[in-house]
Amino acid sequence: MLESLLVYSILFIIMCMCGVISARKEKKYVGRSGVFVEEKRFFTPEVIIIVLSFSIVFGFRWGVGVDYFRYLYAYTEVIPERFEFLFQLVSSILKRLGAHYSIYFGIWAFLDIVLLYYALHKYRFIYPYIAFFLIFGSYYLPMMNGIRQHIATMIFLTSIRYVDQKQIVKFYLCLTVAFLFHKLSAILFLIYPLLRLKDDWFNSIVLQIVLYILALYLSVNGELVLQWIETPFDWLTEVLGYDRYDYDFLDEERFDRSRFGNNTGFGLIVSVIRTLPVILFSKNLKEYYNSSHFNMLYSLYFLGVVSSLLFGNSIVLNRIAYFFSIYQLIIHCFFVYYCFDEKSYTKLILGIMMMMIHIPLFLNIISNSSSTAQYLFFWQQSSSLL
Repeated sequence: MLESLLVYSILFIIMCMCGVISARKEKKYVGRSGVFVEEKRFFTPEVIIIVLSFSIVFGFRWGVGVDYFRYLYAYTEVIPERFEFLFQLVSSILKRLGAHYSIYFGIWAFLDIVLLYYALHKYRFIYPYIAFFLIFGSYYLPMMNGIRQHIATMIFLTSIRYVDQKQIVKFYLCLTVAFLFHKLSAILFLIYPLLRLKDDWFNSIVLQIVLYILALYLSVNGELVLQWIETPFDWLTEVLGYDRYDYDFLDEERFDRSRFGNNTGFGLIVSVIRTLPVILFSKNLKEYYNSSHFNMLYSLYFLGVVSSLLFGNSIVLNRIAYFFSIYQLIIHCFFVYYCFDEKSYTKLILGIMMMMIHIPLFLNIISNSSSTAQYLFFWQQSSSLL
């Protein structure tokens, strides 16, 4: 645990300090088109340090992420044909060049972090908060788990700006690239017309509360959800490719009904505490940031909150919610910045609470001896097997 705490804390300090420098050197504008900064060049020295630090730490990791050893085996032994074209192409090139697996994992971490920061470089004032929630909110873990889908998710995040700018060709080019990393990205092709039709899907606080409470109820009563999704279950597992390599896993998913829903415990308490304030202040947030782009991000955020609760712990079905989970990190950053910038004692306390509630959960995760969040460098692999 101590090594994990040290590595993650140092990484956070580096990323946060560089984020503060990036935020302070840019002039912030508040106007009709929202709260933003000038769109200058993205790769500034501080951003380069952020990107390299993250890439090195998670390139040099050993065993971090549920899927780590699957990807390690796929790269060092036989790259599966089931991998999508672009992911397989890059993997094959690296393998032919004889690149060490730390380079392999480092490149994927590099793509993840570059796309995340680039997608939000118009809002560089939230860079310090991205570092906090990425590490202490444990949002780095999904990046290390479903590598292919998370890269597709980051490409999708980047493409949202093109929806706002009505650049349909660029949006679908981005999604095509995302599809070549993970084929389930095909479901995202509907997002453009839906967001162009209405950028704020959940403009009513009452509606959000009702939907959230309903999702909470269903999350602990998974039988109801299972009845709704049993028919499309086989189709989804085939699309995701699970039917070709993990039959025992699928049987367990299909017949162990406890996997559907059953979101209980401290994690659920944290989820409720960090979600309700955002919902209650959602109108204030939209008025403060005052842009259709922010409204789109918020719509996808709330969609992710509800779908994550509905699909519970099902690894297969959570692949759908996976595309929208990153928006929780983003909206939490916007929320905390809003609380601190409003210079209200009540909102200041609320912002601090939003950040601090993640610390116990983070410590709980890295202190668990069976957790794949525990950090080891790849040269320590022999000691991890003892």
